[in-house]
Amino acid sequence: MKTFILSVITLFLLSHSYAQSFEKMNFPDITTTLSSSRSANFIDVNGDGWDDIFFTNGLSTGEKNMLYLNNGNGSFITVTDDDIVEHSIRAVGASFADVDNDNDLDGFVVTWGSGGQPKRNYFYRNNGNSTFTFDPNVAPNLTYSETATLIDVNNDQLLDLYITNSAQSLRNLYFENQGDGSFIQRTDLIITNENIPSRSVDWVDYDNDGDSDLFVTNEGNNKNTLYRNDGPNNFTQITDLAIVQDLKNSMGSSWADVDNDGDFDLLVTNYEHSNQLFINENGIFTEDLDSEISAEITNSFGSTFGDFDNDGDLDLFIANSYSDTHFTNSIFINDGNGNFTKNTSSILANHEGWTYSAAFGDYNNDGWLDVILANNENESQENAVFKNTGTGNNWIKIKCIGTNSNKSAIGTIVKITAVINGNSVTQMRKVEASSGYASQNSLTTHFGLGNAAEIQEIQIKWPSGLVENFSGLDINNIYNLTEGNGTMALSEINKSEFKVYPNPSKDTLFIDGKFDSNSKFELINSEGKQIQIFDLELNNKTKINISNLSNGIYFYKISEDGKVIDSGKIIKN
Repeated sequence: MKTFILSVITLFLLSHSYAQSFEKMNFPDITTTLSSSRSANFIDVNGDGWDDIFFTNGLSTGEKNMLYLNNGNGSFITVTDDDIVEHSIRAVGASFADVDNDNDLDGFVVTWGSGGQPKRNYFYRNNGNSTFTFDPNVAPNLTYSETATLIDVNNDQLLDLYITNSAQSLRNLYFENQGDGSFIQRTDLIITNENIPSRSVDWVDYDNDGDSDLFVTNEGNNKNTLYRNDGPNNFTQITDLAIVQDLKNSMGSSWADVDNDGDFDLLVTNYEHSNQLFINENGIFTEDLDSEISAEITNSFGSTFGDFDNDGDLDLFIANSYSDTHFTNSIFINDGNGNFTKNTSSILANHEGWTYSAAFGDYNNDGWLDVILANNENESQENAVFKNTGTGNNWIKIKCIGTNSNKSAIGTIVKITAVINGNSVTQMRKVEASSGYASQNSLTTHFGLGNAAEIQEIQIKWPSGLVENFSGLDINNIYNLTEGNGTMALSEINKSEFKVYPNPSKDTLFIDGKFDSNSKFELINSEGKQIQIFDLELNNKTKINISNLSNGIYFYKISEDGKVIDSGKIIKN
């Protein structure tokens, strides 16, 4: 848990000064066009370092989506002649990432049928020049889909696609990236077995074992679903944790380390039920029933965490929609220990209408998180942009670039340690291709640093398994950090006393630890197939020749008497 406690006086000042932290902006087209928007996305589609804005629209009779390119000077240009804004569809969620590892963000937009008929979803391949081309061959299934996200499911460093469905054919869909621009649907995995209406999808390492697990929210008074990742294309459905016990009408979810204790906590938004905050303690979840988050009952959809005030902890925005009356959204300020106080004075908290989803990004690159709202009251409302006008506290932004991992670095964990208010605080963020319900925050991770004068440590855990430290980075700056350019760090995946090194390795691996006479070291490829197995030397260092292996990602298991006691990943280069 975070070791420092903010004073009551500080909390009082924060709650009363926060009203001045945001300014509602007026941008041509972005905030003046009536639409029935669903998905809000901060994405840098042209790779110029400035986050652009994308909204999906879900009018039942069909409506074109909207893309606005950031000029880098506080203004945007409306894209009017491009595939990604040409299809008149009933769109819901969207997800952007580099699926072909060619250094630009591709997009996937899902639709919720219309006229009583299921409709196809839409994949848009980035041409590398701020334009997109619709590819009809990717995921052509006719569905009633809600959300989608791109993630490297099988650890082959190619981003795969997972889609949730909520009507007619209720099974969710998984498409495996083949690396040649095509995707193949997989129906043989447990993650597509359930036949219940699903809303949002999150991939998150909830148990801190180094891979991404799958969490799905379900509506219709169904329990939510969690699948633990146990290796390439090997999942186990978990049914005994608190986060999958309730019969609710769940819309969305957001995962974040709200108490800065090194694991991801969970926020679930519910329709006509109270929202829920679950605190994670080493993979065990406890619902915080005393939180102000659970005190209100409304119709919540989107949600997103971000450090609004740059004080070193994550605050929360919840989007409320679909009612006979106007709604305001819900803003909660974190005290640094995962305790949240509802803010009602901010202009952001008093925005009226129906907000379906929201996203955080720093569109003017001033180090303070701005927010965009996808609005849809009575299927015709302007969207909103709120500029963060905060001052005083320090910050840093990190854009991760994969090499052995996928180029977008989806699934990467970034940790930053700094002294804030006299205490050493470690914050954690994950790079994700969707956030909350239907939307996507900026792929550039943002950290508020409060009064920190310097950064003690930056550690990045890449999807490839590589763990690196980066040093020499100053506060109040934006950095692009590339995989392989840092200093090797001891992997946090290993919870035992064993060491497997060097990692990455070219020819030789060493396994160091105390083993019994029946200890084995097993190497597994990215398809989950055993390729080699070795006897480990008793109470001694074991040397293994891997020069014959092809370059890439491999998994290992260490077992004693047939029981797995340690596992992890290695990179062969």
